[in-house]
This record gives sequence, C-alpha cells and structure tokens, in this order.
Amino acid sequence: MSGKLVREFMRDHLDFTLIYFISHILVSVYCNSFISNNIQLMYLLSIYFYLFIIFMCFRFIKYASTNKEIKRLTENIEIEEKSYSCEQEAVIGLIRGIHQSSQDKIYEVKSQAANTHKFISQWIHNMKTPLSVIDLILQNYKMNQLNDDVAMQHIEEEKELILNMLNQLLKIFRLEHFTRDYNPENVNLLDSLRSIINSKRNQYIYNNVYPVVECDYDMVMVMTDSKWNTAMLEQIISNAIKYSDSKDETKTIHFRIEQWDEKVVLSIRDEGIGIEKVDLQRVFQPFFTGKNGRTHNQATGIGLYVCSEIAKKLGHKLEISSEVNQGTEVRINYLTKSKDSVTQMNG
Repeated sequence: MSGKLVREFMRDHLDFTLIYFISHILVSVYCNSFISNNIQLMYLLSIYFYLFIIFMCFRFIKYASTNKEIKRLTENIEIEEKSYSCEQEAVIGLIRGIHQSSQDKIYEVKSQAANTHKFISQWIHNMKTPLSVIDLILQNYKMNQLNDDVAMQHIEEEKELILNMLNQLLKIFRLEHFTRDYNPENVNLLDSLRSIINSKRNQYIYNNVYPVVECDYDMVMVMTDSKWNTAMLEQIISNAIKYSDSKDETKTIHFRIEQWDEKVVLSIRDEGIGIEKVDLQRVFQPFFTGKNGRTHNQATGIGLYVCSEIAKKLGHKLEISSEVNQGTEVRINYLTKSKDSVTQMNG
C-alpha cells in the first residue's frame, strides 16, 4: 500500500475527521454535565473512535479503488463498472471526456500530418516531370537537335507548369489556415466575373476561345469571400480555356448567372474535349488527371481539388457534368444571405 495514497486520503478527509471528533466530544461533555455524571467519557470516545476507524477503512478501500481506476483511465485502459459515488462518477466522467477529446485531437493532427506528407510527396514527384523535360530539352539543344526558338518555347511552357504547381501548393497551405484569411461579404458576382474574364484576355485570344456572359440582371449579390471566390473562378475558367484550345475553329465559353430567391447559380460551360464518364467521379481528387492529363502535359490534377476545397469552406456547392467532345459544365451554387453553412467554416 502506498504511503502517499494514505497521506492523500487523510488530507482529503481531514475536515470530516475534525468535525466528527469535535461534535462527539461536545455531545459527550454535554451528556456528562447535564444528563448524568455516571457517563464515562473515555468509554464513549472509544466507541466513537472504533466506529470512526471502521467507517474510514471502508471509505479508504473505496477511495483507493477509485484512485486506481482513475490512473487506469489516464493510461487509456477501459475501467470496470463499479458502484461509485456521484462525486466519483462525476470526476471519472470528466476525465473520460477530457481524455477522449485529447485522443480525437491527436488523431486529427496525425491524420492531417499524414495527408500533408502524402500530398507533399506526390507533389514533389509531379515536379520531377517538368524538370526532367527541361533537362531533356537542354540536352537536345546542346546536341543541336533544337533551334533557339523551339527550345525557349518548350522551356517557357515547362516553366509555366512549375509556377502553376507552386501557386496551387501555396493555395493549399493557405487553406489549412482558412479561418484566418476568411472575410465573408456581399460580392457583386457579375462584376467579379467580368473582371476575371478581362484579366484573361490574352489567354482567350491565344487559344482562339471567346467568352459569352448571359445574365438577366445588372447586379447579382452573393455572400462569399471575394479573394477566395476569385481564386476558385480563375482556376475553373483557366481549365475551360485550356481544354477548349482549338486552332482550327473558334470556340466559346458560356457564362450564365441565374437567381432564385436566396440562391444564385453560376454556370461555366465550355465546348472543349470533355471528360470521360469513368473519370468524372474522380476529378476533385488530388493529383487525378485521368485521360485528359495524358494528352495535356500541363495537367497537374491539383486545380479542381483546390476548387472543391475552397467551395466547401465557403459553403458553396460545386457540381460538374461533361460529355466527351461536347464540353464540360461547372455549376457553383451561391447564397445571397449569410447562413450557418457559410459562416461556420470546416476545421
């Protein structure tokens, strides 16, 4: 038996011990003084003492048992169901709750660290591809198999791919601290969309693709974060331009804004190569490129994943549909007023 446990037990029951003996001494003195002089004080006190010892022994057994179970609980060992007092049950319940909460947080941190490690490993692996291509271009150039203009053009393309991947990785890391960088506000979706379209004017011209905006209103206000929403739309529009690239004929990207009560839907529909049905269910997974990724060397498989994560945290619903050689349509559902789904972000 631990001497420390005995000392702790006596300390916890010191107030009870003092009250017990003081009250019984006072009762004995009163009986001896005012009721009968024949009452033996020592006899009464000895009875009180023996009763006290018996009571404290039972009390100590329960105290030691509870102490042992609490220690088992802190070591993540399931405790046995016993008849504890209300106070003891409250303490054990509190410890169990704190322990479970800490275990959940540890699991969440470990899971997030594992996902981040997996993501970074895959990202580094993908970065090797454009670097290998640049190395191959330089080797061919040194062997005079490529002229200056062709070599520079290919290196420029790979450089843009690397920059794109770096920017997407930065967005992903910023998403981990989304609540620090989130500012919900009323945003004019029509003005924001037009601004993004104008910023990509050169891309439209170079890829022989042109935008058409359809909206029955002069102003469409939605509840979102302007910066994050812009990042999401820029990625979706860039994909629409990239996969609509056609040197033979002019193609169009259709933007349609519709509003019903507290809901606004932005549709972005291209006339590009489309997405295979077998790939459509996986386009929001990180690093998934599918068949289109094998035909377009600038596909990273990160863009739509980032868009889906942004949409979740903003409380917007992101949907996608597509047909091969017909085009792809992405729909974003906004709210015109703040609701719990918008203001309460995911971890």
